[in-house]
Amino acid sequence: MTGILLVDDEPLVLVGIQSMLKWEDYDAQVVGTARNGAQALELIGQLRPDLVIADIKMPVMDGLTLMETVQESYQNPPLFILLTSFEEFSFVKKAINRQAVDYLIKLELTQQALLGALRKAQERLAARGHAEPARRRPPSERFGMQPFYDRFFIRLFNNLFENEEQMRAQQKELGVDFSFDAYAVCYCELPDLAAQSMGEERLMNLYSSTTRMAWETATRFMACYITPLDPRHFNITFCLSEQEAPIYREAVGGVLDKVVEVVYNYFSVRLLCSVGCKVIPPLELSSSYYTARLRLSERGPEDGAVTFFEGGGADAGNLFDMAQYREPLTRAFEDQDAGALVQIMGSIAQGIRAWPARRLQAMDAACNLLFLCLSQFTDGEKIVSQIFSGEPEGYRCIYRRRSCQEIADWIDALRAGLVQALRSQRRGYKDQIIRQIKGYIQANLGQRLTLNNVAAVFGFSPNYLSQLFARQAECSFVEYVNGEKIRAAKEMMREEHVKFYEIAERLGFENAFYFSKVFKKIEGCSPREYVQRLKQD
Repeated sequence: MTGILLVDDEPLVLVGIQSMLKWEDYDAQVVGTARNGAQALELIGQLRPDLVIADIKMPVMDGLTLMETVQESYQNPPLFILLTSFEEFSFVKKAINRQAVDYLIKLELTQQALLGALRKAQERLAARGHAEPARRRPPSERFGMQPFYDRFFIRLFNNLFENEEQMRAQQKELGVDFSFDAYAVCYCELPDLAAQSMGEERLMNLYSSTTRMAWETATRFMACYITPLDPRHFNITFCLSEQEAPIYREAVGGVLDKVVEVVYNYFSVRLLCSVGCKVIPPLELSSSYYTARLRLSERGPEDGAVTFFEGGGADAGNLFDMAQYREPLTRAFEDQDAGALVQIMGSIAQGIRAWPARRLQAMDAACNLLFLCLSQFTDGEKIVSQIFSGEPEGYRCIYRRRSCQEIADWIDALRAGLVQALRSQRRGYKDQIIRQIKGYIQANLGQRLTLNNVAAVFGFSPNYLSQLFARQAECSFVEYVNGEKIRAAKEMMREEHVKFYEIAERLGFENAFYFSKVFKKIEGCSPREYVQRLKQD
């Protein structure tokens, strides 16, 4: 069991974190609490916790100092998750450099975020005690980037990228490893537990824990990514090596048998897994996803927990083609154009009603629209939830629609609600988008933040993002990025003894010469002159 020490100078925060999770359900226990870093340091020596969850800003001794002291004092120190009310670049960098498990914003802390951080800590603790042989596997969660991973894969599954170039740009930005020989999507379904008198909060905890356990089990044996879809479904994208690709049914089937067994043993949940056709270019993952869902919809009582699509990639046809709607839809969402959404979504609903036998394709279209709403609007979750607030399952009621007519009716309801919301909330939306983009830039200053890459992450065209920044932020995108990088550079110069080429490398500049050029343009002096002024002051 994972022993946890909680450290925060605010009593309400300590109580809130203690009650946020039922820790014993996740093989964890809060063994003690402290009100400052000095008190925590003493308790660490007494209690020897496996994990410390500590606030960064505290009296007597702050969280970063506590972590550094412990790491230098113990041969096998506890792991750290750091909490703060600030999104300060310098704190994030220090936390990352000190190998913190995670960095959580207190005002944004949720059960899911806390549980995700706990699982990462437990995974790292397990690796300490049971070192596994090195194997090739894609990164699981870059620091704070999991929502962008999910959005990227959902766009792939639903064929929402305009072209391969756009997909590759976002793949590179996120660091997704697509150097494998082939890929296959497994569509996983959990049983409907709503009828078992289980509260919504407990249901959500069970779903998230099951998904996490499935991922932890699968990645022990094969490289893969996991993508939550809704409270009953998630995808596992298997990345097949040169040896695994020719025998992918045997290889993937063996892994999924273990996943099904572990999930049942831990949670008494009977997981159904359906694997789609094998594809080679990652851009064709939509085909594998479609055939995985098709196979699950056709499964019979004689089928086991793990099934495979029996056709080939060429048999995946008749996918719902969003190509004719993609560009106008994207533009309408970007511009918050209610009139255009009425026309386009009306055409989609009309097309669905005209082909009543193509329910799966109709469901794809509805899910595409749902994804666009949730991802393109900063407060998309709130808007769409309000539209379907009268439904017991909210907007997720789409997954219970059994005919094309019912799906088209759901799209009509979504369209009507969106139009009403857009006409009342259009003001302020673009400011929220800019705030979100600025937050992303500040959290990723160490990366090369080009206009194309950031636009791809947020699902915008580079031209639209450039115009939006110029209108809403009163500066260009490049000016803002460079300004934030130079602000961070100045902090490093004040707080750390580092060379200029090291600063340039840390902040994603091409070289020290270009860093100096940008610095002088913004500050009016060279980095060396700036440091000399600091010494004089």
